[in-house]
Amino acid sequence: MICMMQRVKIRKKGQFTIPSQFRKKTNIKEGSEVLIETRDNELIIHPLVSDPIKEGFGLFGKETLDSRELKMFAETSRVISKDNDK
Repeated sequence: MICMMQRVKIRKKGQFTIPSQFRKKTNIKEGSEVLIETRDNELIIHPLVSDPIKEGFGLFGKETLDSRELKMFAETSRVISKDNDK
């Protein structure tokens, strides 16, 4: 797993721009939804997908998704679906 890191500046109202290389790698486009969580003192952003298998295919270049990544995509989608059903 390759770790990418880049410094960004927070603007008014807590907004910031996700750098293009991060958006491309995670397939985040205009109108995409993300799940934001905190763990200890970290902010974690998870891209949400409607069909985790379809949208995750090819996400990591020529690599295939491993079972842990597929499970994360599926669980994230289920959490959002449950929230939307309320």
